[in-house]
Amino acid sequence: MGESPGGKPRRAWWRRTTDATKNRKAPPEKVGGLIGTMFDRLGIAEKVERASVVSDWEDLVGSHIARVARPVRVQGETLFVEVESSSWRMELSMMRPQLMRKLNAGKRQGRIERIVFVQADGRYSEERDGQG
Repeated sequence: MGESPGGKPRRAWWRRTTDATKNRKAPPEKVGGLIGTMFDRLGIAEKVERASVVSDWEDLVGSHIARVARPVRVQGETLFVEVESSSWRMELSMMRPQLMRKLNAGKRQGRIERIVFVQADGRYSEERDGQG
């Protein structure tokens, strides 16, 4: 370390503290926590939580169901799910209570209140098979 013009030893740059680091009262926060706080402040935390079912679909309902049905969008408290065939649409309609429990498990806010199953057009099944 060298000396400053006043004769005092200079501190290395990595040992310097700023007013911001001296006055820090809490440890640094994780980015995930900050994002959640930001969503709360913007008033969109519930919408973001509700929309997460789209990206988490396969983990929530399992790969068997995910192969024949895919979430299309969340509108309000309603999830729209595109289903490969009418027989699967009927089957999933009967499974609606179990699916609702899986989608809402552990959620206090942003719950899905309704699922609407819609028949997929022909492109969906072809794309899923890798032929489209």
